[in-house]
Amino acid sequence: VLHNPYTGFTADARDPEGVLQPVTLVHANLAWKELEPEPGKYNFDGIEETFHFQYWRERGVRFVLRVVLDYPREDRHLDIPDWLYKETGEKGTWYDLPYGKGFSPDYSSPQLINAHRKLIEALAQRYNHDPAVAFIQLGSVGHWGEWHTMDSEPGRIPFPPRSITDKYIEPYVRFFSAKPLLMRRPTEAAARYGMGLYNDAFGKHDATIDEFLSWYTSGYTSWLTKDREPAMRDFWVKSPSGGEFSGDPRVFFSDGNLEETIRQARLTHVSWLGPSAPWDEEPGGPLQANIDRFLRTIGYRFVIQKAVYEEKRKPGETLHVKLIVANRGTAPFYFKWPLEISVADEEGNVKVSVRSSTDVRTWVPGASTAVVHLNLPAGLPGGRYTVLAAILDPDSGLPGVDFAISGRRPDGRFPLGSVTIANN
Repeated sequence: VLHNPYTGFTADARDPEGVLQPVTLVHANLAWKELEPEPGKYNFDGIEETFHFQYWRERGVRFVLRVVLDYPREDRHLDIPDWLYKETGEKGTWYDLPYGKGFSPDYSSPQLINAHRKLIEALAQRYNHDPAVAFIQLGSVGHWGEWHTMDSEPGRIPFPPRSITDKYIEPYVRFFSAKPLLMRRPTEAAARYGMGLYNDAFGKHDATIDEFLSWYTSGYTSWLTKDREPAMRDFWVKSPSGGEFSGDPRVFFSDGNLEETIRQARLTHVSWLGPSAPWDEEPGGPLQANIDRFLRTIGYRFVIQKAVYEEKRKPGETLHVKLIVANRGTAPFYFKWPLEISVADEEGNVKVSVRSSTDVRTWVPGASTAVVHLNLPAGLPGGRYTVLAAILDPDSGLPGVDFAISGRRPDGRFPLGSVTIANN
């Protein structure tokens, strides 16, 4: 299993001690009431303490963020601030339903829409260029931020029309310009802005295959608004497919269910799942082999199958390196991290390197080719050198992605073979 960035299980950021499986992502549901206890005063320090930002940063683990206005729980409560509840005239629906109690705000309220825009702008000012934040899920609307409300009697809660929900989408697109955005299901806006999608009912055949997969491959008519929503057939090529398991995630890792779980991952091109995921499963336990097989399937998995370059070069010449890379995972890598080719001397010291123009985001499942030209310094001493490959994290400048091949050096670079530098 390669515990590479932006893929795998996504743990609950509130529970560092409970995370037993290795993770590179954690999830945070940000309740508006906790974010903005007073108008215009944002409690970022408190939020970051609750979700242990410093702890995860120190371990190189990144965040998936979702703003929530309505999260059903066992108690009667508000997830929007008390001051905003009063400012909106207390308009909305208090509910007590089989899946929980809470308050569904009146999404058409001009006061709510305006305050929400300011909230997302403030969040973006804080996190849009923060490398510790990986993805932004467009929650905001509906129970759990899942873009639906109770749609059947008794207790039906009307869902807002597209003309209203678009006003909750616009601030994300405007202010989170540097982060991949994901929506719960395909919509006209998600297609227009090239967003990713998150399937919060992963594992259930009907919800994932009959609904989620069908929705984004063929389009569908929303049962909530009666709008026709477009297909987003290849959304995963440019934007991620995420989500979480439905119910107890361990069920989907039993021997009898694993094949279906993996099939759903391949069909929907999943990169990561959580916080409902078995990240708290004891390592080495009875489900570990099945967990490992699943983790070897999802996200990107780069195998350098072939490297072609000259056997001998002279100082001052160019080493031409051609790579054939197979992505044996379900999805691309969604960030513009540079591919580096370098040569190291017999003591292992990197003597010269180049960051190529190769765009690793284009390495979709299947085989891809990269050609890199490495100019050798005129004063490079003769001898036997090792040719190395790495994908660099632009924030640290260090190798940040492991290839699924052997030979990884302690510095994270992978040897491709040797080359002789001859002075004559």
